[in-house]
Amino acid sequence: VDGVPSTRMLKDLDNSLQSQYGVPSIRYQGSLGHVYYVNHLPSLIAQEMANPRIRMHIRHYPEDAGGRLDQPWQASRWLHEIDPSIAMPMIRKGQQDFYVFELTKLTDGTVVVPERWYTKPSIPHSSMSPSDLEYWPIASGGASGYVIHRYDTVEVMANQLLLSFPHLLQTYQADREPDPCNIIGLVETRGHGVLPWTLTDPTIGNRWRTQARGRRVLSYMIWLYCDDTSGNTSKKWNKHNSFLFTAAGLPHAMVHKECNIHFLATSNIAPPLEMLDGIVDQLE
Repeated sequence: VDGVPSTRMLKDLDNSLQSQYGVPSIRYQGSLGHVYYVNHLPSLIAQEMANPRIRMHIRHYPEDAGGRLDQPWQASRWLHEIDPSIAMPMIRKGQQDFYVFELTKLTDGTVVVPERWYTKPSIPHSSMSPSDLEYWPIASGGASGYVIHRYDTVEVMANQLLLSFPHLLQTYQADREPDPCNIIGLVETRGHGVLPWTLTDPTIGNRWRTQARGRRVLSYMIWLYCDDTSGNTSKKWNKHNSFLFTAAGLPHAMVHKECNIHFLATSNIAPPLEMLDGIVDQLE
């Protein structure tokens, strides 16, 4: 038939599309000897972030909603308990990237160390964009270096940010300030001694800045769960343990839609904890 592609052409097209946009499955052999396959988690996340219908709804920063809990990003665990380097590593303001646990200068000249980035609605139930951010500075300056006063936490709007760590390195001599690479230590409690600074290497700053090489770093929270289902269409039970995940940054009205539930792995032989090793391997 004229004008109809051949089977070979369709197979070649499918192979080309799969190599560019497909999700590969990675083979694992668990600690108990069972063989199982796990879909490539980074590819699934990349497709979610590239989907214009989904990307606009995903939240990457927690929100201080004043005690209201309507969405996952308003929960205290995301806001207060998770390591800030994972939960909210940086924000971008203009042409500068500001990372947590790096020396930063405010518009009033104060040098601080951001601890957390999060949104805070100015009007109840209003939508927030990632540019409306606040952070908690935790630093004070000294004569030859900086001692971080972690107990002296202050809440500041992100529009008061002036200089990020790289720009501070370029201007501290002209401003006659201590070298921002010289962090003497931190004081956890008022009146106590100075402890060593271990949150970052102060000579290079936050490790995410080095790894990002100018790109934005965003957290992508997920709900990961395992469910047992039958592999048979008949009434005979054939147990399969399956791992799936959804993006925790999606509104609850969208998170349970079938298109937003992503399959990772299944097996009727390997137990869940054995398969979880492969998923953790990809996360690490």
